[in-house]
Amino acid sequence: MISSVGGLDESLWYLTLGEPMLPRASLENDIEADVCILGAGYSGLWTALFLKQKQPSLKVVVLEAAMAGEGASGRNGGWLMGSFGGDLGYLAQLDGEARRRAKARITGTVARAANTFSELGIQCDFHHGGNLYQAARYPQQLKRLQAELAHFREAGFDEEDYRLLSAADASHALNLPGTQAALYTPHCARVHPLKLARGLARAAERAGVVIYEHSPVQLAEKSRFTPSESGLKTQKNTVFTPKGSVRAAVVVAALEGYQRLLGLDNRTSLPVFSVLCATEPLSEQQWATIGLENRETFADASRLITYGQRSADNRLVFGARGGYGFGGAVKTQFGFTPRTLGESPRGDIFDLRSQLLQAFFPALEGTQITHGWGGCLSLSRAFRPHALFDEAAGLAFVGGYGGEGVGASMLFGETLAELIARPEGELAGMPWAYRGAVSEHLRRWESEPLPWLGYSASGLLYRFEERLLCRKPQPGYTPVVSRLADALEILMS
Repeated sequence: MISSVGGLDESLWYLTLGEPMLPRASLENDIEADVCILGAGYSGLWTALFLKQKQPSLKVVVLEAAMAGEGASGRNGGWLMGSFGGDLGYLAQLDGEARRRAKARITGTVARAANTFSELGIQCDFHHGGNLYQAARYPQQLKRLQAELAHFREAGFDEEDYRLLSAADASHALNLPGTQAALYTPHCARVHPLKLARGLARAAERAGVVIYEHSPVQLAEKSRFTPSESGLKTQKNTVFTPKGSVRAAVVVAALEGYQRLLGLDNRTSLPVFSVLCATEPLSEQQWATIGLENRETFADASRLITYGQRSADNRLVFGARGGYGFGGAVKTQFGFTPRTLGESPRGDIFDLRSQLLQAFFPALEGTQITHGWGGCLSLSRAFRPHALFDEAAGLAFVGGYGGEGVGASMLFGETLAELIARPEGELAGMPWAYRGAVSEHLRRWESEPLPWLGYSASGLLYRFEERLLCRKPQPGYTPVVSRLADALEILMS
């Protein structure tokens, strides 16, 4: 049972929400619905909203253990992307017009989101500035950048989708020391994640969706799903909460990193956490030395999975690769204490972010890091996020975005809504849309301790490789370490 998430009050997004997070009513009786969605994050809310748009007569109920947006949806780095991890693999399954349509659906996510936010009145600090993927700190980053661009070209993406910036143009856009080049894409926008989640919840309610908060599902304590008489598509299932239940024809698990707590996914997802921090508001003079004049999101070309944005209140928000707890333990509280850029390491998980920020922006030494937080996300095996509908069982699953779900959740939520309510729709025929049992379509992660060993070893090796690559001169054994890192990266994917 998921009863509390915790740690949201550590985040910048919570403290700059601009409104109180007032709780909705919890479920306190036994009700019926056509579709019951578990989880009021982006995936659950988009699925609910699109179901009502595509078939207004449906009764759609959302059960949330805490409050809408309190999980990863309200804690992330705020990149709304027209791409997702695994998109090139899905496109490779298609040819000709089918590939063109799928690509257009993916890259059109940002424009679709902008129009939808305008139509629904969702105010979430949306700014469409694109993304910079920069090569700067060591020579090998340029090779990584060039390899990435080659993959995009092979998949059919052109200069309008991804273009290589010269060292001068890249430095003008984002002034990282030693910049060699950058890969720029317009297919990304910055958002305030928690404002988006809360606004989306209100939009879903206006469409007729009913959201119950503080209503944790007790599948672990009760029988999984209790079959009843036939309903919308198939048999009805019963979902239990502490004070009530929902009988529904279709139950949707939109839980991302929290699925394992309910025993739902049979190792098809790996719950990992990512950690980020934010500086105090920076002056215009400081921003003039950094760049990001058009408020682009940014990352550097390394295995540490860095990500950053310039927030609406002019803070530098920055995150990097997190961790994995043995057995898929969920971690959402990280005990951050304020610190200053350039101070000695404290031996906690925020040291890596502080050190990378100092390396990226040495002129910011002495700047206060005022907030630090994290959240739990989900890695699908082989990095293939999915929208799956098992009509025979009346069960559906959506997610596995690997930390790239702010935009993808909109696309996948609409895909799942079509699978359920309008199976003849274009999205229902996309390669990320699955019909049938989980066991037929989704690969499983290996049993413990292999995931823990693999994730822990890769984290240690990647950080060691980074230290070697940043040395001048680089040690002679650096290429050997990089080849080991390459092999482990392939193994984990």
